[in-house]
Amino acid sequence: MGVMFSPGPPAPPKWYYRPVWVLILLFLVLGPLALPYLWRSPSFSRRLKVVLTVLALAYTGLFIDEAIRLCRAMSEMDVLGTVTDF
Repeated sequence: MGVMFSPGPPAPPKWYYRPVWVLILLFLVLGPLALPYLWRSPSFSRRLKVVLTVLALAYTGLFIDEAIRLCRAMSEMDVLGTVTDF
């Protein structure tokens, strides 16, 4: 008769699936490219994953919109001759 091993405690999740790191990756480093880490993380409920996905996409949309506005403003200033070349 073989020896049966009882399963030990589950292994802790890898660092990139821990809540703090998922949020850092999502909102400060990778943006929407971090969504797979969010959805594979066992630390978040499905409802929270949906909310964080919507927030990350909205945050990214605002970031892109502001970048476009900045480029347009710099272009307008350049046309007016108020921006010096670097």
